[in-house]
Amino acid sequence: MRLVTHQAPAWGLLFALVVASGTAQARPWEAREPAVDPKPAHQLRNPATWPAEPDAPAVIDEAKFTAAWASLCGVEASSTTAALGPKIVAAAAKAKSDPFTLAALARFGSRCDPAYKGKKGGTYGLLAIEPGMYRVPGSPELPVDKNDLTSKRLLDPEVNLAVGAALLEMWQAGHKEIDAAFGGGPHRTGVAHFPWGDVVRSSGQEDLILTQRRRMIVTYNGVKDTPRLAAYVGIPVVSPLEAVPRVAPSGPGDDRSGGARRHAGLDIAGIIGEPVRAMADGIVIFAGINSPSKARMSGIPPEKIARYRHRRMGVGGIYVCIEHTPEPKRVVSCYMHLDRYNVAEREQVTAGQVIGSLGRTGVKVSPPHLHFEVRIGDRHTNPLRTLGDTMIPPKATMTHQYVVRAKRAKARLRA
Repeated sequence: MRLVTHQAPAWGLLFALVVASGTAQARPWEAREPAVDPKPAHQLRNPATWPAEPDAPAVIDEAKFTAAWASLCGVEASSTTAALGPKIVAAAAKAKSDPFTLAALARFGSRCDPAYKGKKGGTYGLLAIEPGMYRVPGSPELPVDKNDLTSKRLLDPEVNLAVGAALLEMWQAGHKEIDAAFGGGPHRTGVAHFPWGDVVRSSGQEDLILTQRRRMIVTYNGVKDTPRLAAYVGIPVVSPLEAVPRVAPSGPGDDRSGGARRHAGLDIAGIIGEPVRAMADGIVIFAGINSPSKARMSGIPPEKIARYRHRRMGVGGIYVCIEHTPEPKRVVSCYMHLDRYNVAEREQVTAGQVIGSLGRTGVKVSPPHLHFEVRIGDRHTNPLRTLGDTMIPPKATMTHQYVVRAKRAKARLRA
């Protein structure tokens, strides 16, 4: 993955001296950190579990990039948001940075909104840059004009992109030395520092950003997912979310509601608004919501479902179920916590067809995710048996590790 494109600046020598002298604990300056922690995200126990990220094309086709950017943001090609595509390419080229990473940071930070203003952390603009994080006395000189690090300037998308691209390359060039001086949790690249600053406390945000980068590169290259035969269910399937592998932080059998019930599906981490796809060919048999009383309200037309997004709901939230094969071996898949859907009951769908978008409806505390179920007859199955290596399984995540620790603690208390 072409993420580091030039040598570390001269101030990197300061880190080398600190580390070589054996005084890595004596930090060269007070850590640059966000005022408010970044959005919660599930993380892997070992970030090396991720396969290598795809390289960016050596030469960028601006029209293809703009189309991929519009797809990433879920906007029309004629929109003002889509028109930012060439500006992303230009800003990245000037900073010798990767435009796909820059676009992914915009998708993660502001959901592609150049007028974005963070509610708590003082973050602004397309890349959700926090000026205050870079005003620590004694820290290295920035590769940008400090006069551009104001809320007014950062709400100009061209300024925001120019500043963000330069800061991204600063983190990319110096992240190993910064980690040596400041510590922090394991992560893969300097991208992890963009939301966290000097001390990376979780790799989950980096995972989500690089997943969005993969989504955009897949679209740019025009790669289509070919359904693969899943022997367990006997039909060809694709992942319900794009750009595999995806992180599945929780699986069937995990405790829910304080142990009052058991999780019936697979949670797949993502970002609100991501397209959710039909696992396989089939017919929509449910499109509706879980109401607070746990009663199912079905048959809600797609053009009316948005009115339910901000209402209190039962645990499934807005969801869709699709029948793929009839009896005697009836296979059904369900997609829960949606932000909205675009299909109606009795509608025929095909494998990989977008049926809705990822949301948090019905979710109480978890970060955004898709709750995905596969049922054979009346029995819930483990979706990992169907999706295979398109998923990084729960046992590889810190979320699962916390669940295991909690179960062991409860067992000790009972004993």
